Amino acid sequence: MEPAVSEQTLRPRTTSELLDATFSLYRRHAPAYIMVTAIAVVPTLLFQLLLLGGSASLGQTLAAFIIFPISMVSYALMNGVVIRMGSDVYLGGEADVAEAVRSVMPKVPSLIGTAILKTLALMLYFLLLFFPMFIAFAKYFGPEAAVVLEGRGAAAAMSRSAELADGRKWHILGALLLMYGIYIIVGFALGIVGAVAGALGSEMGGQVVLLFVQTLITIVSYPIVGLMTMLLYYDCRIRKEGFDVEHLARTLGDAVPAPAR
Repeated sequence: MEPAVSEQTLRPRTTSELLDATFSLYRRHAPAYIMVTAIAVVPTLLFQLLLLGGSASLGQTLAAFIIFPISMVSYALMNGVVIRMGSDVYLGGEADVAEAVRSVMPKVPSLIGTAILKTLALMLYFLLLFFPMFIAFAKYFGPEAAVVLEGRGAAAAMSRSAELADGRKWHILGALLLMYGIYIIVGFALGIVGAVAGALGSEMGGQVVLLFVQTLITIVSYPIVGLMTMLLYYDCRIRKEGFDVEHLARTLGDAVPAPAR
């Protein structure tokens, strides 16, 4: 039987250990993560299928004004719920989708704000030089976790991520590149399957197959991104702030009954 991932595993982790922990958390509640991602992604898929039959210009215009805002909200909620659920399990609790959704819903505007600020930061670093973009990628690895787990606003969450990443950027970058490398390989393999299947049918059929393959990749793989973000957030807090000791003390304090009066 797979050992439980609980507060006893709160410790600094190597890059490979972070990846192992990510997949361990994912496997334990994969159906719940997949359900959350599917609920967020499927509406966008339906809109894309509806627009597929229209003219190219009309479809592109409608996609910009309809799909984009829906996707921003749904992806922000999905990412936040995955982080919330993963955090609850990692700290020894239970995965509760309904409770996670209730907790994250009020934070969706801040999550959207962090997505916008992170994109702008990456673009700015890219304009400076290509390599510094990777530094920004590590520096702003976890504002979503700061929003969901600390209740910070978008700007404060970006600052919090930069603070936690200070002195640990190479460690963070290594973990993220390893995770995204696997994500890209899986997506590329499934994309080839979808492209081959689409080439065997009509042009419209090929586009539909590719849409379904892209959606499947997102549904199955995207929760891994949120879980890795959450684990890196705690890993940085453990290394910088002694969060493992703090959490253990809090847990032991809660377990000790109050003295009788």
